[in-house]
Amino acid sequence: MNKFKLSIFLLLFLLFFVSFSVIAQDYPLKPIKSLIPLSAGGTSDIVARALAPYMEEYLGQPLVLINKPGANGTLAVAEVAQSEPDGYTFGWANLPTLVIHSQLTELPYDPEELEFIATAMPFEYVVLVRKDASWNTWEEFIQYAKSNPGKITYGVPGLGSTNHLALEFVAMKENIQWEPVPFPGNPEAIAAVLGGHVNACNTSTTAAVSTVQSGEMKPLIVLSDKRINLIPDIPTILEKGYDFYQYSCLGAVLPPNTPEAIRLKLEQAIEYACNQDDIQEKAKNNFFVTIDFKNGSEYRELATKYYKIWGDVLRQVGLLK
Repeated sequence: MNKFKLSIFLLLFLLFFVSFSVIAQDYPLKPIKSLIPLSAGGTSDIVARALAPYMEEYLGQPLVLINKPGANGTLAVAEVAQSEPDGYTFGWANLPTLVIHSQLTELPYDPEELEFIATAMPFEYVVLVRKDASWNTWEEFIQYAKSNPGKITYGVPGLGSTNHLALEFVAMKENIQWEPVPFPGNPEAIAAVLGGHVNACNTSTTAAVSTVQSGEMKPLIVLSDKRINLIPDIPTILEKGYDFYQYSCLGAVLPPNTPEAIRLKLEQAIEYACNQDDIQEKAKNNFFVTIDFKNGSEYRELATKYYKIWGDVLRQVGLLK
């Protein structure tokens, strides 16, 4: 490359950098598309929509919320990854789309290249059966599964989800066989239990609130590390003597190479929303989740940590690619 061409290249690069800096400084100037990776009515959907009005208040622009379930949440994240890095498309992401699915199969994106905005909350999980099921305790459920190999079916929001892997890890520990049935999200898995199409489901708590409070479903065990306000009398998997628990979180990501000023603005918008008294009250008394904001750096550290943890689980249950 001669000096003239090199000068032109450097000038164009400088103009591109400056224009992006100006755009980032004025951001946002128009509505922002926000993709939700699972179906309507699930925890991701409910929490993202609860945070949205306060994010809009902070940003001064509306969020266009679009549910894009499919491929265990990776469809939404793939669309984000392939979008322009201008801040006008971001996506909510469940942890498996960043740390599990790339260890199961080839993805159309590299999770490490995404820009991590922030995480708003961890998920909390419970195994539910229908109210007329013959099992009233976790021990009765496990004993039946041992005595009837392959008879138990359970619904999960996608194969390779933490909901799926946690119960496969239980199966390995207990030397039992049962069959996972994938659905687009937790609401569909719950509906399948109520309809008698599967025996149980491992679901996040927000999606289960109405059916648990109405008595249509009964909880057998909490798969998270702490008891849940919705069902304070139900013990955790750690209390039952297992040496692991299920963890995932709801966070947000941007396309690779999005300017830091834009990423930071969205991080601040999520933090602003999470700190609202109204959100804290709804989280505790309506959604039965814990709002626990972590910034982009902390979110990436979590992903790095759980890439290894869930990778070890995948290896032990024989699903690592």
